[in-house]
Amino acid sequence: MTAMETMKDARRFVSFVGKEFNHILRDTRTLMVLLVMPVVMIVLFGFALSTEIKDVKVAVYDPSKDAATARLIAQIDASDYFTVTDMLDGEDGALDAFRSNSADIVLVFEDNFYHRAVHDGDGRMQVIVDGSNTNIGSMAVFYVSSIVSSFQKELARETLMDQAGNAGEGASGTSQVNISTSMRMLYNPQMKSAFNFVPGVMGMILMLVCAMMTSVSIVREKERGTMEVLLVSPVKPFSVILAKAIPYFVISAFILMTIICLSVFLIKVPVSGSLMWIVLVSLLFILVSLSIGILISTLVSQQEVAILISGMVLMLPTMLLSGMLFPVESMPRILQWISYCVPAKWYIDSIKVMMIQGLGIKYCLDCVLVLFGFLTVITGLSVFKFKDRL
Repeated sequence: MTAMETMKDARRFVSFVGKEFNHILRDTRTLMVLLVMPVVMIVLFGFALSTEIKDVKVAVYDPSKDAATARLIAQIDASDYFTVTDMLDGEDGALDAFRSNSADIVLVFEDNFYHRAVHDGDGRMQVIVDGSNTNIGSMAVFYVSSIVSSFQKELARETLMDQAGNAGEGASGTSQVNISTSMRMLYNPQMKSAFNFVPGVMGMILMLVCAMMTSVSIVREKERGTMEVLLVSPVKPFSVILAKAIPYFVISAFILMTIICLSVFLIKVPVSGSLMWIVLVSLLFILVSLSIGILISTLVSQQEVAILISGMVLMLPTMLLSGMLFPVESMPRILQWISYCVPAKWYIDSIKVMMIQGLGIKYCLDCVLVLFGFLTVITGLSVFKFKDRL
């Protein structure tokens, strides 16, 4: 291929990209959906929603290892709300437990807990909560406090009965059993629900814009009969699809920056981690969503069907199974397995780690690798089905 032909192909490709931009700008309704909807959704979801919890992962540091702490830990583990997953060797292990996602809350008992609670009247324990997930943090404190309060009354009655038995049946006895519980919120001390919902809304908006709009745009060309005209043009078929996807990639990048700005300046959600990595992972998720939209467009030939598939296959799982509205840990096991097939889950988890917890990319590297896997597989399927249809 000569330099002149390469220049001609490049000009044709640029003209196709320009054509798609012009089409979007002329379509007022689509433009309103793309630009206004993210603002409305980020405001509504950021301020309005709250949820319940179940099967919260609990790690415990218990240096005293006496009968009282063992009973209290057993009661917490027996609750439907909590599951004890790890016994730590030291207080420093709390941060590692949060970073490795092996715990949602950490219980820290003081040394000689039983003696201090029963004889000194001042047994102390600390509850450290991952406040970046307000679904868990807002209710975990209440549930733990309730269990500890019930255990304190139970321990006081037993101590009173022991005192009465030792002093004789005529002695009344008194009990000064007291357990002081201090709470510590990591990453989100104000317990703002927006800290949890903003990453979820980011994932849902990007999935909606990239996948649904891309699939509808390409299917619209099929309905109008213009796709065949584009495919017989000098531009290669893959370049045609790429030219139609680029405008949505650019618009999605603009929407991403709009969401981040709204989150920081309007809802006051801080960007605690690296903005560069947050943007790069978001762009990766945009590519995954674009590839899903292209795959849908190769399977259907009507806009209504594309919208239906996008809504049923993409939007509902993104809202219900990604952890955006409901904790994945509270779902039945089979739904937890299905959630692993939802790209938005891995994106939302990685954004929470970097944006809310302020941790580095290495703490969500598994999520990023899964997104790369989605991109590779879905893109391969899209190219295969596109060639097959041609």
